[in-house]
Amino acid sequence: MLDFANVHLNSVILHKTGNKSREEELILSDHLLTVEDPIRELLMEFFLGHFNEEAFYNFYSEDGLENNAVYISAKNIFSNQDNFVEESKNIATKLYEAGTHPKIKEGDLYIASFSDLVVDGELVDAIGIFKSETKQDFLRISSGSNGFDIKIEEGINLNKIDKACLIYNTEEEFGYKLNIIDTINKQEAQYWRNDFLGIEQRKDDFYQTQKYMELCKDFVKEVYNEEHEVEKPQQIAMLNKSANYFKENETFNKQDFEENVLAQPEVIEAFNEYQQQYAEEKKVEFREDFGVSENAAKKQQSKMKAVLKLDKNFHIYIHGDESRIMKGVDPDTGMKFYKIFYDKEE
Repeated sequence: MLDFANVHLNSVILHKTGNKSREEELILSDHLLTVEDPIRELLMEFFLGHFNEEAFYNFYSEDGLENNAVYISAKNIFSNQDNFVEESKNIATKLYEAGTHPKIKEGDLYIASFSDLVVDGELVDAIGIFKSETKQDFLRISSGSNGFDIKIEEGINLNKIDKACLIYNTEEEFGYKLNIIDTINKQEAQYWRNDFLGIEQRKDDFYQTQKYMELCKDFVKEVYNEEHEVEKPQQIAMLNKSANYFKENETFNKQDFEENVLAQPEVIEAFNEYQQQYAEEKKVEFREDFGVSENAAKKQQSKMKAVLKLDKNFHIYIHGDESRIMKGVDPDTGMKFYKIFYDKEE
């Protein structure tokens, strides 16, 4: 859980980072921004208002955390705030060196330090890295000797931040705990997450819930399907049972899931074979027992809603007992049909 109710903005500095491949400039500042109310409140909302309680990440490096530049800069700032300005320059330089793809945009890079954030019940300090790439036109109206003047000026949209990272001063030995915001563009996500930050998703309950529900969805799509003589209503029922398991249970247990959702021995065997292949190909680490993350389950359930689509005429939503649906073929027309049995109409 994230709680920013009593957070304090301690320091903030602004650098300019261009695209190195286009020979755009890297402009580093030596001075902190002077931030007074009400600008402080606006900046706080701009920096923190877009984060939510989703996935946590850690810094990592295949060669060891001591080789992750942003991790080292964060560690130096947390150990001594006097390092803030110099390490902010190192972070900006790292971002500039990583931004070589031609689609990477130049932007304003804000680096800030915070105190009194609450993360999963723990009171911590934090370092924020925020990149704003999008400028927006707005109208400025001023009074003059002959009435009013109007002109277009360019500024930052405070309701939108392009890329961001909050590094919490906890779990230092594991690469800190952090949240990110990035664009959905794969090339930019690669640049922000991997080339610049060097992070991986934390293997917590959110991760396990998210990855297991994705596994269930892909199992139905790729294995539990018509090619293996599984009709569409049965596929939808399997998706519903899987989603409901995570909705109704506070903990996940592999054996319990097999007995109550997969049920049939041949389905359990096929699921386990697919899970092993899935884990190897996607480099996912599955546990057999974990606490179900309510946030992850809610996010994934919307992706697991399956609809029985019949041509372009009918959509049938199946929420429960698939045995009440019967499939057939009309002998006169050769057209397929479904019979739906129910007790009452609501």
